[in-house]
Amino acid sequence: MTTHVVAGMRVLRAVADRPDPTLPLAVGDLARGLGTALSTTSRLCSELTDLGLLEHAPAYGSYRIGPQAVRLSGRAAARFVPAVRYALTLLAHRTGETAFLGAPVAGGVRVVAAVESVWTLQSPARVGELVTDARRAVVRAAWDRDEEDPGAGSGQAVESTVGMGVEVAVPVRSPAGECVAVLGVRVPVSRSTPGVARARRLLKEARQVLAAELASSPDGPDRPGSPPGDPSRAPAGLEAAWRVLWHLAGGRDTVTGIARASGLRPDRTRRLLESCRRADLVRTGRDRGDVWLGWGVHGWHRAVAVPTMLQLGRPLVARTADRAGACAFITVLDGLRSLTLVEELRDMGEGLGMTPWLGRLAPIIGSDGGPTLVQDIDERRLVDILPARHTPAQVDMFMRRFRRAARDGVLSMRSIDELGVISVSAPVRDAAGAVAAAACVVGPTEVVSPRVRAVEAETRALAAGVSELLCAPDPGAQTSR
Repeated sequence: MTTHVVAGMRVLRAVADRPDPTLPLAVGDLARGLGTALSTTSRLCSELTDLGLLEHAPAYGSYRIGPQAVRLSGRAAARFVPAVRYALTLLAHRTGETAFLGAPVAGGVRVVAAVESVWTLQSPARVGELVTDARRAVVRAAWDRDEEDPGAGSGQAVESTVGMGVEVAVPVRSPAGECVAVLGVRVPVSRSTPGVARARRLLKEARQVLAAELASSPDGPDRPGSPPGDPSRAPAGLEAAWRVLWHLAGGRDTVTGIARASGLRPDRTRRLLESCRRADLVRTGRDRGDVWLGWGVHGWHRAVAVPTMLQLGRPLVARTADRAGACAFITVLDGLRSLTLVEELRDMGEGLGMTPWLGRLAPIIGSDGGPTLVQDIDERRLVDILPARHTPAQVDMFMRRFRRAARDGVLSMRSIDELGVISVSAPVRDAAGAVAAAACVVGPTEVVSPRVRAVEAETRALAAGVSELLCAPDPGAQTSR
């Protein structure tokens, strides 16, 4: 049974770890990649599908990530959303370069969150990317052994130049000293002076934000939840492992605590944890008898967000535009800019038309969903990193709208740049409960203003519909982050 669980968890990781885990992956390709028999791989995929960790893809005999795996990822990452969002936004905004968070995994470091550079020519990082080159700074920073790489082991910034890119990285450690993640900045060689020096300084500041969050973590799971499945019966191997992983997604715990919460015997819990460790999903603390879920799973729910909104969000946006009698959009945060991901334009009346914004970037101050998109950043921190080019009056208005969006859950506002336009926005939330996008409805003041409450209701409904696609937790069940 132990071998069965290890093989099943490796199948799950092979599907979910990809940069786009919503793409179909054929059973034959899975079997070849993992070195397992086709029949065995097929049975494992079927079992994982029954648990909701995988689901059938449209192509025959292929699979993609399932909703329960997305929820597991979101549950694990939820506590750290504000800290990660702020740290990466701070790095990307003040360096102008790509900032990313990586998780140590077997064979290297996997990118689990990233904010792109503002420049056209950039050194990119993509969620799901696996870095295995031992020369790279992000891999060296993840090493815990001082004797192998003194710079990395001491927690100092590590630098590497590979090809036309420079990478600077620092380890992020738990209070017990384990390297749980790595913060990094990537800079093209052509901008490495003074970019690298700036990155080194800011990485230390950003790391303090994450370290403070780790230090404030409770001794046990801070997000209790019922174990998946029927608690009245003894679960089979993969289902039992799923119970253990779900519990650990709420926070680190001891074997005794895990067994009690999962309804499993301690000896069986130990075997399941060893199987999950061999599959590189869980890790054991250095000096304490606790176990924690590796941060490699934190990227799964982020990797599915954009593909899901592009594939499944358009019909919802079109329906909202028709019902609201205005233009409807889904916008996402790109650093401190808004990017239009999905749009449905409608006739604005004789003599009027809406300029397409699909694929275009807009400054966060002045964009339709701006105050909604940055809801995960603490107000005091947000003021410190807003672009300096805006006037104090514009910043003050933006922050008042930010607070109103937080209070009401929906925001109606007149454009600060254009007369005669009203926008309504509401937050789209992902599996971590984080703001993944803004649902926006935009139209002429004469059209929207008389029916603004109805348009707000349609905007809320659009946000809720897209949030459901992203496996967002029930708003009533969310705990404060």
